Amino acid sequence: MQIWQWVDQHKCVTSYSTMESGEQDLDPHQQRWLEWSNGCATISLSERSPHRLLRLCETVTKLCEGKGPGGGKAGYVHHGHAQEALTLFSHMQQEGLAPDKITFRSILTACSNPATLKLGREIHARVIEAGLAFDTDVGNALISMYAKCGSIRDARQVFDEMVSRDVVSWTSLIGAYAESGCGDKSLEIYQKMLQEGVQPSGITYMNVLNACGSLKALKQGKEVHVHIVSSGFQSDVRVGTALIKMYSKCGAIKFARQAFENLLHRDVIAWNTMIGGLGENGQWNEAYGTFCKMLQSGIVPDRTTYTTILNACARPAGLARGKEIHARAVEAGIVSDVRVGNAIINMYSKAGNLKDARQVFDKMLKRDVVSWTTMIGGYAECKQVVESFTTFKQMLQEGMVPNKITYMCVLKACASPVALEWGKEIHGQAVKSGLVADLTVSNALVNMYFKCGSIGDACQVFDNMTARDAISWNAMIGGLAQNGRGLEALQRFKEMKSEGIRPDAATFVSVLSACRHAGLVEEGRRLLSSMYNDYGVVPTEKHYSCMVDILGRAGRLKEAEDVILTMPLRPSASMWGALLAACRITCNVDVAERAAEHCLKLEPQNAGVYVSLSDIYAAAGMWDDAAKVRRLMKGKGIEKEPGRSWIEVDGTIHSFIAKDQSHPRAPEIYAELEVLMKKMESLGYVPDTRFVMHDVDDQEREQAVRHHSEKLAIAYGLISTPAGTPIRISKNLRVCQDCHTATKLISKIVGREIIARDSNRFHHFRDGLCSCGDYW
Repeated sequence: MQIWQWVDQHKCVTSYSTMESGEQDLDPHQQRWLEWSNGCATISLSERSPHRLLRLCETVTKLCEGKGPGGGKAGYVHHGHAQEALTLFSHMQQEGLAPDKITFRSILTACSNPATLKLGREIHARVIEAGLAFDTDVGNALISMYAKCGSIRDARQVFDEMVSRDVVSWTSLIGAYAESGCGDKSLEIYQKMLQEGVQPSGITYMNVLNACGSLKALKQGKEVHVHIVSSGFQSDVRVGTALIKMYSKCGAIKFARQAFENLLHRDVIAWNTMIGGLGENGQWNEAYGTFCKMLQSGIVPDRTTYTTILNACARPAGLARGKEIHARAVEAGIVSDVRVGNAIINMYSKAGNLKDARQVFDKMLKRDVVSWTTMIGGYAECKQVVESFTTFKQMLQEGMVPNKITYMCVLKACASPVALEWGKEIHGQAVKSGLVADLTVSNALVNMYFKCGSIGDACQVFDNMTARDAISWNAMIGGLAQNGRGLEALQRFKEMKSEGIRPDAATFVSVLSACRHAGLVEEGRRLLSSMYNDYGVVPTEKHYSCMVDILGRAGRLKEAEDVILTMPLRPSASMWGALLAACRITCNVDVAERAAEHCLKLEPQNAGVYVSLSDIYAAAGMWDDAAKVRRLMKGKGIEKEPGRSWIEVDGTIHSFIAKDQSHPRAPEIYAELEVLMKKMESLGYVPDTRFVMHDVDDQEREQAVRHHSEKLAIAYGLISTPAGTPIRISKNLRVCQDCHTATKLISKIVGREIIARDSNRFHHFRDGLCSCGDYW
């Protein structure tokens, strides 16, 4: 029989691959497979019967499931042996052997991912031909197969056509819907199950609790908990663990803790779930304390334990404990596990310790796409643009294929005017990979181009998208607003609604920002009112902050203050800060003092509040008060963040601070700046020194504003880039009045567009005008 020849041949292949890799390198799953294949090849000719072959096929698929002798949970599908089972099944058909229901159940298990859906359907057809379509066990196997292959519709059809259903049938469909993100359908099927008098099993409860957690359906979850208690499953550790997970996902950490404490026996999975739930709900100290109790109870942590507790330590305040967990992982010999290594990189990155994160990354013997993405994302979060981009390039050079999350991370890093060319290069790479069609990647591209100040490129990507969601529209509306295109942003908002996309909270932040940058006070009021009345969106602090800013910039400070005092939320420091910033426009000292007082009560170390108040005093000519604020800052050890500007030239990012002499071309930069100053003065430019302290003479005050960081960056751009090309700079602080006026004049003198992104918005300077309309 040809099939037995295949078995003999397979034995040779298995033996050869073992010789190549060395039998000592085999894991337990591979070792068992080798023993099976060697055993098959020794079956005598007289014993090679059809019946023996049917059982042989069953054994193969059980091996694929990890259910053979000594089989474990990991399963053989991950080792590629499911294909061997399918090949053997094909040989059976060629030999004319009729599979029984046990064989069908086994072989359907091998079809466990979307790539095997077509084959699964072919086997389904064979099931019908064999007259087993109405067999309950086979039907259950079909539901499971279709669910794992991602075809929930086929799974439901099989379920609906079943003549007889048992608890496994109901449980399989509930689980299929839960895993497919259709938690509401899972709950619906669960209710029908109860109505038909079918008693749920422990696995049923686990599946329906998973659905409740994904929906954050706390009420329904509690109802299921009551059913669990009444049916006697509360002592089942797997069901108890599912309860912990459900309550954690619903944010009901108190109930999760109770479910954990009620467990008579706690295995490592229960501990991991409790630790993870605490961490996900921001109770990091409690997560660490539970980890310590786990160790004290004698439970040995596994790799999931380490990844979970490391995630709980992934914040600046958790660095010390994160290092301790890292040391434990090294001691346990588990640090070489790629998932644990990734969690360590993530922990160090989110704690702001990129040096140690990179060290761990470089020492990893094996790195997967998650390793690279975590490192790239860590650099992006810490605004280390160069490192993020170069790591992405290194990833490509080493043959690792980026996924959509990788692209989202590196595009976030390049979302700055100084990184536009790198962003375009990544865009090209995304096109080559085919991932540019992915909605999340396209959204990231739109966001990146807007934050680079490249409005045309952003609009082109958006207009070429075949599908758009609320995030796409929010990126477009917010991007136009940030770049001084407030009216266009509001027009896009109308288009969004006309396409049937429902605005969400983020949308209204974007449209209110558009009103803020365009000075549209009444439109802003109308939109804030319509949020809840027309769309059921409850205004948050961000929305009220935008309204405060809209009114403040229009000089309507009393109304702005009234918004803060009458809104149904407790005012935050940022809201009072928005009012304080608006006071600079009208130099309203009384309101500024009240706003600053509220700010400092909430954030006493906020340097920006002191600086803003000092500037307002200075602008009002109250020099003694301005000096008093500066002395107060010094006495409290509060330092103003120094202004810094960046520009990219020929692939290198150059950084400048005020009066910077460190650049290799400093003499040329200052010479160019002096030429520009003389030309500006001929056009009527007078340095604005209102915000410079009067403890120095007039000449020193003028020198202080002449050599601000953005002026140095622009001068360097002029001497280093071709005539006529745009100059793009970034600044970490709000652009001052003097630099704004000077940059408008420079754009007119040199005939070049200057795109500047400050801490608040974009400024597109062209022909002596700015896109903000001098309203920023």
